[in-house]
Amino acid sequence: RVAIGRAIVRDPQVFLFDEPLSNLDAALRVATRIEISKLNERMVDTTMIYVTHDQVEAMTLADRIVVLNAGLVEQVGTPMELYLHPDNLFVAQFIGSPAMNVVPCVIEAGGESSVVRAEGGNPVTTDVAVPDSAKGSKGMVGVRPEDLKLANGGETIFTGTVEIVEKLGEVTLIYVKVGNYEEPVLAKLVGIVDVNRGETVELAALAKDLHVFDDKGKAYKRKRT
Repeated sequence: RVAIGRAIVRDPQVFLFDEPLSNLDAALRVATRIEISKLNERMVDTTMIYVTHDQVEAMTLADRIVVLNAGLVEQVGTPMELYLHPDNLFVAQFIGSPAMNVVPCVIEAGGESSVVRAEGGNPVTTDVAVPDSAKGSKGMVGVRPEDLKLANGGETIFTGTVEIVEKLGEVTLIYVKVGNYEEPVLAKLVGIVDVNRGETVELAALAKDLHVFDDKGKAYKRKRT
């Protein structure tokens, strides 16, 4: 706070914040993040460049985010552009908490509404445009934990066994073993859900919430709503 105050009195045109909250405890980090956000709104003629590894800070403070990976720019855009339309696997799994589930798949049909089959899952229609030439090729299908629901007669994407259940009150996190894939699929379910370890569950998501990547990790374009 003192350092920020000393910088403000100089009336600069640009602020450079280099991980300013990394050494603070959790409660103070949240409070200071809110203060910086309010400061940014008041100082409309000042540019703030903010460096952080904390995606929550990036998503809540930024007008535009530059995602860097090993010195290379992976994508530039608004927080919601990066969340909804990541260019590749790195951005898709970097933005969002918990991270996006990504499971190997086979592309069974191309076109404006492609069809993919995830490992240990069923064929599902997506709102992702995939070239017809990619039919039969391998790729990755991604879905965010908050977009997964227990299937109730809907189109099932994954079927698997519950390995871990974390009941947090406002949400229930379930980790599901799907097929032979090493990483469990994480579903973030609203409220307290009666699911127990060892149960077999079916998970579904809307076509508009699915992401498809080629075998090199590049995203196929999703429909914009």
